Amino acid sequence: MIPKVLIFTAIYDKKDYSLKKFLECTSKLTYPNFRHIFIDNSETLDYYEKLKGMNLDVYHVERGNNTRESLARAQEFARMLAEKEDYDYILSIESDIYVTPDTVQTLMFHAKDVVTAWYEIGTKEIRVPCITLEYFDEKIGAYGTRLLKPDEFDAFTNKGLRKVQAGGMGCCLIYKSVFLRFKFTYDERFTGHSDIYFFNDCFNNKIPVFVDTDLRFEHENSDWSKVERL
Repeated sequence: MIPKVLIFTAIYDKKDYSLKKFLECTSKLTYPNFRHIFIDNSETLDYYEKLKGMNLDVYHVERGNNTRESLARAQEFARMLAEKEDYDYILSIESDIYVTPDTVQTLMFHAKDVVTAWYEIGTKEIRVPCITLEYFDEKIGAYGTRLLKPDEFDAFTNKGLRKVQAGGMGCCLIYKSVFLRFKFTYDERFTGHSDIYFFNDCFNNKIPVFVDTDLRFEHENSDWSKVERL
């Protein structure tokens, strides 16, 4: 039987700039057994109504107090739906990531519990892959994490599947043994988003995370200086 995949996209009205191109890309997905839902977390229902009027499979969740809470709520809604309807995988694709038609089957081919694609984050001037490595910080005498450095890009680019400490939820395929185990959440004491805590859960429970360095996507992220992060 072909595994059943729930693709989900958390979205809100400030991300409308990428919607047209995003839909053009996702409409070409060739995997034969998936459902793609949108979880709107805008402050009002106006954007939800717009997406619904476009015949998209859309839900609305309350935004909450900040972007961290709203994103975690949207992701957790999708996770719970996947659990309820017995999906084999969930695939998070953010609304400003432009995927290719074979994305689902390419990620699934690796047969890993958690696998992400390569995409870059940051400003237009400074772009780094959304890949985090574990390292020993001599200054504090303990292990920590860090983003991939520019002089390390060549060692990762087009090198196939690579084990990493963490990736991002921009394009991340998660098998049910993992998404049934870990909820999407955040810690109100800190500024980190839910992806950090998800990958920490994987790391702390010795669940390996991989990135397909051959699967590289354009990421048209908004200006993070303008994103409300309280």
